[in-house]
Amino acid sequence: MAQLMSDFAAQELFYWDPDTKTWAAVPDGGLSLSGRDAQLIYVTREFFQDEPRSGAIVVKTGRKIDTSEKDPEPARKKIKLDRAKQAEFDSCRGREPSSFDGRVSALEYDRYHDYGYDASDNEDGRSLGEFHTRYVSRSGRCDAATDSTTFDAPLRWDWRSNRSQFSFDPSVVSGGFHSQIMAGLSIRGAAAVGSVGLADQRVDIIKYRTNAQKMACIALRVKPTGKNFFIRVNDLEGAPKGGRLIRADELSRQLTR
Repeated sequence: MAQLMSDFAAQELFYWDPDTKTWAAVPDGGLSLSGRDAQLIYVTREFFQDEPRSGAIVVKTGRKIDTSEKDPEPARKKIKLDRAKQAEFDSCRGREPSSFDGRVSALEYDRYHDYGYDASDNEDGRSLGEFHTRYVSRSGRCDAATDSTTFDAPLRWDWRSNRSQFSFDPSVVSGGFHSQIMAGLSIRGAAAVGSVGLADQRVDIIKYRTNAQKMACIALRVKPTGKNFFIRVNDLEGAPKGGRLIRADELSRQLTR
């Protein structure tokens, strides 16, 4: 696996090819699965720290709605949330449950992750609170919550945050929250952004720890639900090779069948 990664790749996605019995990188242009499930491995490589470190990834899957389908209202559309129990990484868990499996409305999800609104005082809001978890960051502290609104840079030239990385809107992932002021001027526009035009959305949080080779290989199993299916991975502690520590970009791939 290590030999497959390019010299400068900090994060990469591989799939198991049952025909050749080998692992191969998922092409930038996507992958045709011929109707089968995808057995994937997300690999993160650490360029800055010699000692093993911990982190967490956000895995978002779904599909673009076909033109012949009707897009449900945001309050009625549901997004699946899943966080499996990982006992070896529970030192930072706090009071939240060791695992979570539930659904929230796209309305609540997008308000929280696209605009930075507080979670509502309802079942959806409580589910978001239980889903999000703390993890050991690259600093070794439990101070990097996955719902953090801390900006990436002290001078605020980079408005991205951990919470924004959960958005289904690529512009929020790359540039930070949308304006709450503008949201207040357009209620329908604020109802949902990242989830508009999407279906079968699912979000997983998976914690990891790098090994002695400064890598972590995280197994993923994805079941595409139709054409225009995608997988997006956000490494909350990942940093690309370069002159300074910056947040890694979102890895996005199409998985068609």
